[in-house]
Amino acid sequence: MSPLKTQQPAIAIPLPVSMASSLAGDASPSNPEVLRTLYSALLKTRLLEEEVLSLLRAGRIPGSTAPILGGEATEVGACIGLEPDDSLSSSQPKLAAAVIRGTPLEQVLAQLFHRNNEDSKTATNHSTHSFRIVPQTSSLTGQLDIAAGIALSYRNLGRANVVVALANDGLAALGFWHEAARLASSCRLPIVFVVENREQSSTNGAGMVQSQEDLRDRAEAYGFPGITVDGNDIVAVWRVTQESIHRARTGAGPTLIECRTWRWHAETDSSNGETRSKPTNRWQNDPLLHMEHYMKKRSLWKPSWKDQLATRYSQALSRAIESASALIEKR
Repeated sequence: MSPLKTQQPAIAIPLPVSMASSLAGDASPSNPEVLRTLYSALLKTRLLEEEVLSLLRAGRIPGSTAPILGGEATEVGACIGLEPDDSLSSSQPKLAAAVIRGTPLEQVLAQLFHRNNEDSKTATNHSTHSFRIVPQTSSLTGQLDIAAGIALSYRNLGRANVVVALANDGLAALGFWHEAARLASSCRLPIVFVVENREQSSTNGAGMVQSQEDLRDRAEAYGFPGITVDGNDIVAVWRVTQESIHRARTGAGPTLIECRTWRWHAETDSSNGETRSKPTNRWQNDPLLHMEHYMKKRSLWKPSWKDQLATRYSQALSRAIESASALIEKR
């Protein structure tokens, strides 16, 4: 991270009045409220992911999920700077996106329990004045091609909107993205490719998986910039993504951002309760602990603030789970 001016300790750290977390495109990293918003979004995403993983292991959620514990900074940073009518494309549903958009937790849980949206009384309270989610396809190739097509439509319509295409399937070679990259480059499309290049524990916890190739070279081969960033550093991910979104929005074309990070779980997790090993120097790999350390150095951190925020969000989660469970029992 770049050094920031040290702020004086605040007398009281206000709690967010809404579950939504978003940042304006011109937000400054020297603003204490920006740092608190980034941390708040990380914490809410972590709590939501942990709860969903717990429900999955208890057999209360059908199917499987792809936990991102340890990878929150990449996903939060990828979408927290998007503006209304921008688009986020990803190969899997992102709970981080629900946090940023302020989607009611009752609606999030209803969808996970495979309930219809109308079963959630608060579903209609979700503001439509937010970025759009591109429906998932059966392949990442198709997902990126559709994302490029949406960016092309933005450009042809003369709209100042952008697409962030998030790829986190471990396909680090990027051999599947030729059509999307070629179209983005030749037409200077307003699209930002965010690729998570992660280390994670293997099944026995003894090995790690990560591409040692610099993916930014793949972008430069198509004629647009590639940037590598620490995917555990939410401020770094957000700033690079913010700059790339601004570049795309002003007609300068696409960018590829490679986020090197660590996940604590394999790509999919089962209900057998099996866990993966965690890195020895956890504070270096945990986005939350990393951000806490960053804020402490700027006299912006109070454990009581985190505790209040976590308690408030956990209570809201509990109520949403109870509501979803009651709907299931009624059927």
